[in-house]
Parts: sequence; structure tokens; C-alpha cells
Amino acid sequence: MADPTFFNSLTLEGFRAYLQPKTFDFSKKPCLAIFAPNGKGKSSVIDAIEFLFSENGTLERLGQRTLNNQAGPPALMHYGAQAAGITPTVRFTTITGKTISEGSRSAAGNPRPIHAAATAMKAGFVVPPIIRGYTLRAFVETHSPENRYNDVADWLQLSPLVDVQKNLRLLRRDVKAAAESTTEKERLATLLRTETAQAVQAWDEVAVLSFINKSIIAPLDPALMLTALSAEDESFVEIGKRVEAEEKRVGLAGLKLIRSSVAALWQKTVPENGGDVKLTGAIADFEKALAAQADAKATEADERDKASGAVFRSVWTEAEKLFAEDSTAPDSCPVCATAVGATAAGSVPAIRDLLQTNLNDLASYNKAKKALDEAETAVIQAHHQLVARLPAMIEHLPEDDGAGFKTELIIYQAGVARWPAADAPGSAAITSELEQLLADLDQEIADIETKQGEHTWVKAKAGIDRLLKLQNDFALATRTAEELTKLHGSLVEQAAFISGKIREKVQSLLDTLQAPMNEIYKEIQGPKAKPIRLELPGEDDANQQRMQLVIDFAENRQSVAPGGYLSDSQIHSVALALRLAAIKKLNFAAPVIALDDVVTSYDADHRRALGALLAKMFTDCQIILVTHDERFFNHLKDQLAVKAWQFTRIIGLDPAFGPRFADHRVTDEMIADRWANGESAANEMRQAEEEWLLGIARGFGVSVRIRQLEKAYSYERSELASAIGGFLRDLKLAPADVPGVNNRFIDSLIKGDIENFGSHFQDTPYGDGSIGDEKARWEEFKVFRTQFECACGRTKYKRPFGLSKPVCAHKKCETQFAFKPVDADPVAAPDDVAGPVARR
Repeated sequence: MADPTFFNSLTLEGFRAYLQPKTFDFSKKPCLAIFAPNGKGKSSVIDAIEFLFSENGTLERLGQRTLNNQAGPPALMHYGAQAAGITPTVRFTTITGKTISEGSRSAAGNPRPIHAAATAMKAGFVVPPIIRGYTLRAFVETHSPENRYNDVADWLQLSPLVDVQKNLRLLRRDVKAAAESTTEKERLATLLRTETAQAVQAWDEVAVLSFINKSIIAPLDPALMLTALSAEDESFVEIGKRVEAEEKRVGLAGLKLIRSSVAALWQKTVPENGGDVKLTGAIADFEKALAAQADAKATEADERDKASGAVFRSVWTEAEKLFAEDSTAPDSCPVCATAVGATAAGSVPAIRDLLQTNLNDLASYNKAKKALDEAETAVIQAHHQLVARLPAMIEHLPEDDGAGFKTELIIYQAGVARWPAADAPGSAAITSELEQLLADLDQEIADIETKQGEHTWVKAKAGIDRLLKLQNDFALATRTAEELTKLHGSLVEQAAFISGKIREKVQSLLDTLQAPMNEIYKEIQGPKAKPIRLELPGEDDANQQRMQLVIDFAENRQSVAPGGYLSDSQIHSVALALRLAAIKKLNFAAPVIALDDVVTSYDADHRRALGALLAKMFTDCQIILVTHDERFFNHLKDQLAVKAWQFTRIIGLDPAFGPRFADHRVTDEMIADRWANGESAANEMRQAEEEWLLGIARGFGVSVRIRQLEKAYSYERSELASAIGGFLRDLKLAPADVPGVNNRFIDSLIKGDIENFGSHFQDTPYGDGSIGDEKARWEEFKVFRTQFECACGRTKYKRPFGLSKPVCAHKKCETQFAFKPVDADPVAAPDDVAGPVARR
């Protein structure tokens, strides 16, 4: 079997609650338990694992966009990441055997692709490895049997079989619906009613045959009748022959088509109530346009002669403005300077009359010219229309035209085509022939309509053909319904057989989960816990895609749903047991379990039982667990192997840093970095001093005053320093004075004037802390700190029961504690610092 894949490390930076990088190293101890009060960032570790393997690069509860109650991907990023210049990222390494793979996934931007190393590890997660306490109840109480079935089928890698079941069920439903559908028959009935003019409402061969004989054939030949609704019927064959004969001569439709062609060329209409005869058609329009053009040409020529002396229109127009009645007329001609009295007109009024006459002549000419242009346009359009309509008329005339009308019409067409290069041909003979032809056609059409109306053998056969097609369509629809009904019956039989085999397979695999699930369930709830059964519906149930969780609660409560009878913790345990059993059995390629506050409904005994369960049955899994329950956390520390588990707790949430862990230490380098950036390190100094004092107090085993319940495990620097100082006085141990400090340095730590001055708000103006004071203070603290080093160089101590003085915590040393001598040289502030602390 291939080696399983585990996490080797996990780093969060700018992700959720974690601003500054935090790395969890699993190389030596693969399992991790984190304790923290609510809201301190513990669940962000589980969020990071979910994010690494998320297909869409988000968390399920956050969603893919900010909508309604979901915050979307922006909530993945720490709110201070952008301001701090940090790219929100989750980095990780995995180990398979001895092979280590490294990867990362950015929580910013779009898209946020999943890393190949995460994809490879995810392939081993048949069952989702993350178990959150708030989702456990939903599986038992809220999920429908169909939801549970799909979930468990996915865990058991039975999705293809589930798809087969689903497809068979959908196919049966669709075939049944199609067999029972009346849509096609209703559509055909509508067509039948239309074809029979509402005479036949539903398909009845006798009624349809009667309609054909009486309404379609009888108007043409009452002696001809169909005896059967079939294309083989002798009468139907005879109808086909009559259609062929009808097509060889011009029928009613053809006559009407020829008449429309004649009317398009020439038609004379005499009003019944008297009045002028009205001529219409392309020939009449062309001749009217020619006449109008001739009149327009004559009028234009006449007006042109009248206006020949007024060709300088612009001059006349400007002159009219000069000699207008409402203006002062000039004394002389503005062109030749001739006095007005010496001109041919002789006076200003005479000049005005002359101007008006010439301008009127110009206006008349313009009107005549416009009318000529319009007439020429109209005659061209009429000519085009006539040229387009003549070929259709010529085509309708027979070749053996004894009267020679077709020949005359062709000659007329040639003459029309030569216009305007040649004069338009005369149309009197042509229009006379057309008028006679139109009269003959009207008479012939009237005779045919009187005899048979709109009925023709072509139309009759077409109507019968459509009814024959409807007959075939009705027969096809009926047969299709019958065949679909048979097919549905066959599908029911086959589906029952296939579903039965699938049911056996699924139930057998469910049985493999049922035993370990109940084993885990009893480990948590005790040996008397009623076993839970995973059951499918009965074999005769059509819908097999359901899974019930049932329990025999009592003699008169057999196979009941757990949600109605079990306690809150029992329901919680049922879901947890099923998930753990499935992960253990199916996730063998990546046996990782992430538990997020899964003991919310458990009492102390059940919490301890869960710890014992992990120690007993899941030693081959990598477990990452977070909890806000300190008692449960302490149980785990007591029950689980130290060589495989690392335990840590979050002691606070720093907005400018992220979660602060109990084993997290502020280093000298971190403080120096703050100063290098020109920033105060007072907060870091206070934190570092508290961390160091807490470590010494814990190692020495000092006694402290029991705190109030609200801060049961939170001790301030002054309390720790006082407790250590009192412990040393009782042992008659006194540290050497720090050079430059004129009091016991332990008292200086109790006060912390410099640290407080730089980290607390000051009422006095200009009350900012001094970096120089901070640096000098830190040098003094480091001198004091070095006195607590063991002779072996280590700084951790222990005080077993029965000893009054602490000893070195290293098992190969265990030297009794004694202060390390201090260098006699005074503590000097750094060269670039000047401050009163350096000489305090």
C-alpha cells in the first residue's frame, strides 16, 4: 500500500485572524490541539485547511460572493493586511513517506487557484476531513434521507451507481409521462377540425370519409365516391387522373392569373352610376405620363421665352431691395452711376414696376421648370413599370395565336423598349385586344365559378391527401403511446432488478460503516448505548436513493428516527461517529482529521471519553483540533501521547499581530526591528518581560494570589515580579544590582515606568515615550535576565515537590539554581541614545 500523505507544516499570513506569519510545524509531532476562548482565532486554522482544498477558493459558509448573509472571499483576508503590505496567503508542506511537497494559495484576488500539491492530497479525501461542531446536528436532524444517501454514497465512492439509479428513475418517469401524454393527439384533433371545417371533432374514419365524399368530391362530381380512406381506393386513383387532365388545360386559378396580368397592363372601368371612364394599368399610366410630359415641355418653353430678359435673377433680386418702398431709393444707378431721371424708366416707381414684372416672369418659369422635371421623372417610372409587366402578359399568351395578338404585343414591347431614343409606339390596337381579352376572361371565369365555385380537382386531392396524412399521424400517435406503455413496463422490471443489485451493494457497504460507527458511538456514550442502524428503503420501494438513521429505542419504539428520542449529546455523537468511522475507513490515503469545537454538547465524562477514543482508535491519523473548552483541552493533554501531540493555547488576539500563543515569545530581534524602523517598542518590551517573568515563575513554582474568576489565568507583570521577588527573599537569594540602577531591579520591573510611559496614554502634553529611554531600559533588563542562566547555559527551571529551591529543568544537569555573576562594568546606553535611564 502507498504511503499516506500528512501535513508537514502549515503557515497562515494575512489570513482571517492571522496578520503576521504563524507556522505550525508537524514534522516531529504530527497532531495539534489548540485551546482558545471564542473569538481569538482558533477556528482560522481549520478555515485555512478548508481554504487550501476548496474548489472555488473560499469557505462554504462565506460563499463565492458577498450576498445576503454570506461575506464572500473578502472575509478571507485580515482587515489590516493591505495596510501592512501583507499578501494574504496560506502556505503548507505535505509529506508522503519521505517526500516533502511544498505549496501555497493566495487568499487575495481572483482567481485563487488550488495548488497541485493540495490537489494531490485532496485526492485522498474520500470523506471531507473537516468536522465542525455546529454542522453535526444537521446530518442527523435536518438532512433529508436523500441528502444523507448522496453524502454517504460519495464517501463510499458509489456515485456512479447512484447516477445509474437516478437515471433509471428519471427515464421511467419520462417514459410514463410520454405514454400518458395527450398533447400530440390534441394537436392532431385541432388539425382535423380545421381540415373538416369543424364537421368532425375527433378522429372517426367513417365520419371523415363521409366529409370527403359530400364536401370535397360531390361539388365536382356527385357520382364519384370513395369507399375507403386509402390511397389504393379506385375513386382516389380516378381523382389523380382528373388532376392530371386539369393541369393540362388552364384552370380557374390560371385564368385569374392571366386576368391579373391583363389588368396590370390595361383596364377600362365604367362607373355604374355614370361619370367618366377610368383607365388604369401600366399602358394607361405610361401614355398619361407621356401626355403630361409633352404639356410640361410646352409650358416650360413658353415661360422660358418670357423670362429670357430676366436671366440675371440675382441682380434683379438685389435691385428690388434697393428700390423697395420702405427704403430710401438711390438717386443714381448703383452700377453705371446714371441718374434715375435719365434712365429708360425715368423714375423710382417705374423702376419698381419693371423689377416686379421681371421677377414674376422668373417665378413662372421656375414653376414650369419644376413641373417639367416632375413629369419627366413620372414618365420614366411609368416606362419602367410597363417594361416590367409586358413579359408576363406575353408569356401567358399561347404560341398558336391565330389572331396574331402575341406577335403584335411583342412588336409593341420592342417599340416601348426603344423609347426615349424613338417615339413611343401607338397602343390603340393593343389596348383594344387587351380590352376584349379581359372581357373574355371575365366571362370564362364567371362560367367556371358558376359551375364549380372554388372547387378544383387539384384542391380536392390536396385536401384528401392531408386527411390521409392525418390518418397516418393518428395511427402513429396511438401506436407510440402503446409502445411507450410497454416500454415503461419493461423499464419498471429492469429498474427493479438493477436497483435491487445496487441496493445490495450499497447496503453491504453501509454495513461496513455501521459496525465501526456503533463502536465509536459506544466509546463516547458508553457500552449501554443503543446501536444505530443505517437502512435503505424496502426492496419494493421505487425510490431507493434514501438512507434512514434508525434506532430501536424501546420495545414499542422500533426503527424510530434518533432525532426524536436521543439527547442532544447522543445526536451529536451519532453524526460524529459516522463521520469519524467513514474518515478512518475511507481516507486511508490521507488520514487527516480536523475537529473544530466538536464537544459543545458534551458533559465532562463525554469529553473525556472522546479524548480516550482518539487515543485508542485514531493513533494512525493526523488530528488537528481546536476547542474553547479548557477542561476538554486538559483531558487531551492527560490522555494523548506527548510524542505525537503538541498542545498550545491562544492567550490573546492582537489586532496589529494576530493571535498570541502561550508559547509565542517576543524576541530581542523583534524589539530591535521596531527601533530600526523608528518606532516605539514599549508594548513589545512589556510583553517580553511578562513572558520571561511567567516562565521563571512557572519554573520556580512560585505562589501567586488566586485571581478573580473573570481573569483566572491572567497575571500582570507586577504580580509576577512581586511573586518572584517574595520567593527569592524567602530563600534568602538576592540578585546582584544592575549597574546604573539604584534599587532592586525586581522592584523596577514591578513599576515598569519606562515601558508604561511608552505604551500607555499620557495626559501631559508632549508625553510621548523616548526610544532612547527604551533602549537603555532594555539593556538593563537583559543584564538582569542573564543572572538567571544556569551554569550549563540553559534558562528553564523546575521545582519538584519536596524541594525548596528550583533546579535546572534539563534532566542531565538539574543543578540547583544560583544567580550567575554580573559583569562589573556599568550598563551603558547605545552610542546613538541619550537618556536619563542610562544614568538612573
